Amino acid sequence: MNQSLAASQADTLLTALLRHHQVDAASSLSHCAALLSEAESFRHAAKAAHMTPELAPYSHLGMQLATLHQGNLLSAELYPELKQAESDTLNWLKQCFGLRYAHFSHGGSDNNLQALWQARDHTASGKKIVYASEARHYSVDKACRMLGLDLQLIATDAEDRITVSALEKACKKAPPLAIVLTAGTSATGSLDPLQDTSEIAEQYQAWLHIDAAWGGSLLMLPEHRDSLRRLSKVDSLGFDPHKSLFQPRPCSVYLSQLAPEYSSQTDYLAKAPSGRVTGSYGAELFLPLWLNLRILGENWFFQQTRARLGQARHFSELLQEQGLNTWNGGSGIICFEANGEGFDSLVTEGILSCAKVRQRRVYRAVFAGYRTQADELFRALPLSL
Repeated sequence: MNQSLAASQADTLLTALLRHHQVDAASSLSHCAALLSEAESFRHAAKAAHMTPELAPYSHLGMQLATLHQGNLLSAELYPELKQAESDTLNWLKQCFGLRYAHFSHGGSDNNLQALWQARDHTASGKKIVYASEARHYSVDKACRMLGLDLQLIATDAEDRITVSALEKACKKAPPLAIVLTAGTSATGSLDPLQDTSEIAEQYQAWLHIDAAWGGSLLMLPEHRDSLRRLSKVDSLGFDPHKSLFQPRPCSVYLSQLAPEYSSQTDYLAKAPSGRVTGSYGAELFLPLWLNLRILGENWFFQQTRARLGQARHFSELLQEQGLNTWNGGSGIICFEANGEGFDSLVTEGILSCAKVRQRRVYRAVFAGYRTQADELFRALPLSL
């Protein structure tokens, strides 16, 4: 029940179903075969183009349980067992990140919108400026437009991190409503200098949000928890287990020091819903994570995270031995500059992706899965060794 079907098994099942229901078998089977082939092509240790990890061992079973359950936790009183599974998983995440409140969401875009919505409504000063780095995720721009906030970008350094001195200068000139830091930029996986910027946020009484959609799995490791908790101020944090904790989409979590306020009462719910971006939701957001956590324990997640980060470091070292200019942000993404025919074909194949670092085009390898191997990926590169 836990294992996904092999492509050949799925093809046989689809053929039988289409014929049974007298569907146009030729065109439908051709499309289904193409879908299966497309999926199979990315189950390879050298596929590292994007943040699409293979799933933790019991995720398929968790997804099936979620589909069988179908409960809507806007009416949590009807589903006490499902609510308990959600609470257990959220309590673990709150412990890892050291924040008091958490809820599941559909992704990092929701979390960034939630954070800035909460910052705007929690602050009575009327300030509308939001500072974020030039390497922020595009969803920060969207959230500011939706909320009527003024996003102002701060320059980044050579490692794609927000420049502390530029942020401090901007705050001195115009104190912000909020500061958005990135823990794991999309291009290089770099982490903004959290301690220094946290102190600036506290000095100017700005809401501090950490977009850790990608880099959250690094921050939750036991060896990094103390540094996160030593930050002078963190108001909210968003993390996507479906990016770097081996979970199916959607599985994202928003954490903060304060719970969103409740919205107006509805006549069809026993309890008024809180002011969350996420509307109706159920087991699909968390049950695979809950099941893997129950069966494997937290150390499995930590060990696999350390392993994939180790593979990323090894890949970076292999590139540097070839004299290539390389970026390693520390959260599992390696970028490098290279010339020669063949690299762009690797992008087409999904082995690598492209990005820009300070307006320079680079190739990007994302170590999101615990089976992605540095040596195998390196052998796929068109280098003259």
